[in-house]
Amino acid sequence: MVFDERTLTPSLGYVFDRRWLDPFESMVSILWKLARMNRLPGQLITMQLAKSGVDPYDGVAPCVAEVDLHRLHRALGLPLKLLRDSLLPEGLQAATGPHFRYCSKCLCRGYHSVVHQISFTKSCPIHGDPLAVACRMCGAMAPYRLNVALLDAPYRCGSCRHLYGTSPPASLPHKRPLNKKARIAVTRMRFSQYAHF
Repeated sequence: MVFDERTLTPSLGYVFDRRWLDPFESMVSILWKLARMNRLPGQLITMQLAKSGVDPYDGVAPCVAEVDLHRLHRALGLPLKLLRDSLLPEGLQAATGPHFRYCSKCLCRGYHSVVHQISFTKSCPIHGDPLAVACRMCGAMAPYRLNVALLDAPYRCGSCRHLYGTSPPASLPHKRPLNKKARIAVTRMRFSQYAHF
């Protein structure tokens, strides 16, 4: 597969299926799926995300103000609303911690929600487990920024490459969607976050 370095558009096609996505999936999770299925380097993806020039190692904040949603809409064929929901709303930026927060069980199924990033969310709405902010192996905390370190290590610690979950996510073509109970839980949490602001 050959990519044009100036755009996130493949010259010979790429693999991406909207059915791989679950409600309120984070931009990190969406881009991990894109990178994983197409073997794309984090540097290429990061350089295409920002509305203006960016150092791919510094990256961009996963928020509407910094990410070029229209470019991603054209490249991935995803609705703008879905992409907007994958980013932190401007009103919740202050309530977001600086580090990547995750549920290890969700990452085992290849899912990370924007809901996990809000600092007053202490546990996963789907599993009820406390959210983690550090790698279980090396203790490193990843900044919650769309950068090379985060995007080059799908579902893994950018420092030691240890899986954040207890097992690697299933192959995407065979991924099953969240069940009804899980979809309701994450949707309720998402809407309750808006009630705080």
